[in-house]
Amino acid sequence: MKGTLGRYQLLDELGRGAMGTVYRAADPLIGREVAIKTLHATFPEEMMQDLRERFLREARSAGRLSHPNIVTVFDVGEHEGIAYIAMELLPGRSLQQMLRAGPALPLETAVDFAAQLADALDHAHEAAVVHRDVKPANVIVSPAGRCKLTDFGVAHLASSTMTQAGDALGTPRYMSPEQALGQKADNRSDIFSLGIVLYEMLVRRTPFERADDTSPYVLMNRIAAEPHPPLRKADPRMPAALERIIDRALAKKPEGRYRRAAEMARELRAYRSLETGVHARAYQTTVLAPRDDAVTVVMPRAEPARDALLDDLDAFVKSWDKQEAEREQLEQQARREAEEQERRRLEEEAKRAAAAHAQSQPAPGDARWQALGGRTGALDILKKQAAAQPAREAPPSREKQQLALDTAMRAAFHYFAELANELNAVEPPSALPYEYLYLGRLPAVRLSRADVDSRPAHIPGRDVCALVKFRYQVTPDAPASATLLGPDIERAESYLQSIKVPFEMRALAKNDFGRPSRAIFSSRGPLPCEILIRADYDALVAELELLNVRRFGRTRCRLSHEQLREAIDDLARYMLGADDDFLRFAQRT
Repeated sequence: MKGTLGRYQLLDELGRGAMGTVYRAADPLIGREVAIKTLHATFPEEMMQDLRERFLREARSAGRLSHPNIVTVFDVGEHEGIAYIAMELLPGRSLQQMLRAGPALPLETAVDFAAQLADALDHAHEAAVVHRDVKPANVIVSPAGRCKLTDFGVAHLASSTMTQAGDALGTPRYMSPEQALGQKADNRSDIFSLGIVLYEMLVRRTPFERADDTSPYVLMNRIAAEPHPPLRKADPRMPAALERIIDRALAKKPEGRYRRAAEMARELRAYRSLETGVHARAYQTTVLAPRDDAVTVVMPRAEPARDALLDDLDAFVKSWDKQEAEREQLEQQARREAEEQERRRLEEEAKRAAAAHAQSQPAPGDARWQALGGRTGALDILKKQAAAQPAREAPPSREKQQLALDTAMRAAFHYFAELANELNAVEPPSALPYEYLYLGRLPAVRLSRADVDSRPAHIPGRDVCALVKFRYQVTPDAPASATLLGPDIERAESYLQSIKVPFEMRALAKNDFGRPSRAIFSSRGPLPCEILIRADYDALVAELELLNVRRFGRTRCRLSHEQLREAIDDLARYMLGADDDFLRFAQRT
């Protein structure tokens, strides 16, 4: 894209995402190059207000911060209906690109990067800004090894009036447990996410992902409920002190983590002095060979000996660990005692109920049985069968089923958010044809311009996700065309105009009134497609509605929360034309 945006001259495109595009631009007022982030103007009207507020929240969040490790925001504005943010143009590559394409980061590089990011987060937290989406894609590393934290688009200002309850914004693999559960996130959520980033930099994978994961629901459940694999189990060469730092950053409960990111930064920079005689000799001071697209970083050397301050810090950490272990032991003991008391209470209730039931039953010789001849064989058989059956589990409560449906809806939202980012980056072809009303069969199309949105609702006791909306467009490789007759011509014109599809109509014949009676319609697209998932918390089902997804018109089905979790990936593959497995869900209702 060339041209101007406000006073800025757009030079070239740097990247494109689900919400907007980033350009390299020139600011003629002060003669410098900047990065211009824009919000797509193609979103539906009902989504634009929420997206604009989120977009401007990024400007407000980052604009109030000034730190060497945080991207600088210069300006925010709107030009011809396009909202934009002008910010510092950062040389270098994203940390995500470095982890995906380059060699493994040296140990000291990873520790240095994490300490810089902790400094940035501490500054943001001091200004009451919680980032809520700390991940490698939001970190730019300069050729000199300077890390810059970017993309405060889902950041939360303490003074914000926007609805935050129940939000689980962020990227699933880097979420904190409270974000995965839809609870309020604070500065300690950012510390958890930074712990995941550090873990990934050290061993080249995040701690909670598994190769066989099929949906974000499984991943989010693991983040919320399962301990992370110890760092030294993933790589025995890792220093014990780094394992301890990560263990504290990844504590399930926020109160078990660092209170401030600055504490984590201090321990990272002093991790060698925190070692208890075990040093990572396998990792020596390293210099990356310079090249055009690589980052050159000189590693800091380890200090030769501890000074008094570091000795005090070491003693403090040991004391803290001991207190944490004692507190955890007391909590476990209290839980065991409470569980034992509950078990005894249930046993006593069962005994009382059995005794009351026995007293109410007449003995075989009782006079009440005499009218039946005193025969009780069938009752004896049933009692024996009842005694032999295992105890039946009570069906899950309505509240638990509502929680499960909410969790499945949130997982669907995060799945489609990642799908939108990947789809916009790749713009893949569909492996199978699409069909479109009045335009017929489209044998070859490409998918692009995806976006995802969600809507909250409130049910007694909690805020829940009520709606997930995923929209994208398909563009035919060759113009789609169809010949229409009579009334279908007017209907096609009205329909294509209503969904804002550009088209051409050429009349082949006209009736006595001069109106087309036979015409060819053609369109190069793009053509809109939509997936809606509505949660019905009264009926405890999710209602799926597909509009123009592979088939023209609407496809609907109703699924339980278990079926929804199973169907999401099948639905995405169906959308991409990979297979038709999703149709088994659509055919159930």
